[in-house]
Amino acid sequence: MEYIHYKIAGHALLIETTDWATTRSLIPSFAAFFVEIEEGNTDILFKFIGNKKILIPETDPVDIVEIHGLSYKVFLEEGVMTVCMSMQDNEYYFQISADMSTVITDITLIKESESFFLLYFLRTVYGIISAYHKTLKIHASVIEQDGKALIFLGKSGTGKSTHSKLWQEFVPGCSLLNDDEPIIRIMNDGTIKVFGAPWSGSTPCYRNASADVTAFVHLHQSAENRLTKQNGVESFTSLLQSTAIMRSDSNNRTMIISMINDILEKVSVYRLDNRPDREAVSLSETLLR
Repeated sequence: MEYIHYKIAGHALLIETTDWATTRSLIPSFAAFFVEIEEGNTDILFKFIGNKKILIPETDPVDIVEIHGLSYKVFLEEGVMTVCMSMQDNEYYFQISADMSTVITDITLIKESESFFLLYFLRTVYGIISAYHKTLKIHASVIEQDGKALIFLGKSGTGKSTHSKLWQEFVPGCSLLNDDEPIIRIMNDGTIKVFGAPWSGSTPCYRNASADVTAFVHLHQSAENRLTKQNGVESFTSLLQSTAIMRSDSNNRTMIISMINDILEKVSVYRLDNRPDREAVSLSETLLR
């Protein structure tokens, strides 16, 4: 067996495969997150092992999700989570051990036809397991400047990517950190940081970098530009709606809700009613000054 070591938002994961080079080629967006394996290092978020036979639980699924043409079935049995993902005529499984240290999948990790599922599995597993380590994968776009970041929230189609593009057009020295699913982590010293990730929606922005979170900005399309600070309930709702929660896993739900509350103790959430123009950028820019 051969091993590939990646580190995402400071968390290490190990992929066990029969062909190191081929597996790496299937997930090119992970390239910036590759690190050499440190001998004797046991601080691994999880080990991901391919080409394994998955025993399907005989119980009914505890959750079924249909999204973007994909179907997920979630099974829970004695602490072990088994997930089936299907699209058209393709169906694959992954299984997370009860202690969340090991993930096995029936994906071989060496077939080009599996690359889509492999990326989805790694992203999903990372989101589930990292939640137990004060880490939150969130649906957002992130602009950073001089080590400080603004995180733009909102439903798909509300202009997160557009607002980030306007920032890059009008604000010198800023850059895009991630345009779809950045990672927020509560650090050991209590600071809130946002990290780039090897997934970024339709925008190829796979940066292995981080910044301190200055504020969250919930975007709403409007005929006029206005920036207002949200109250506690509004702020909590904005963050909760931007995260993916395992509805069938009460522990996952509890962890994420607790993290959101901890984050909101340190970082404020603002509402930006906006047009896609320079004036809207000027308003959100005040939060970094």
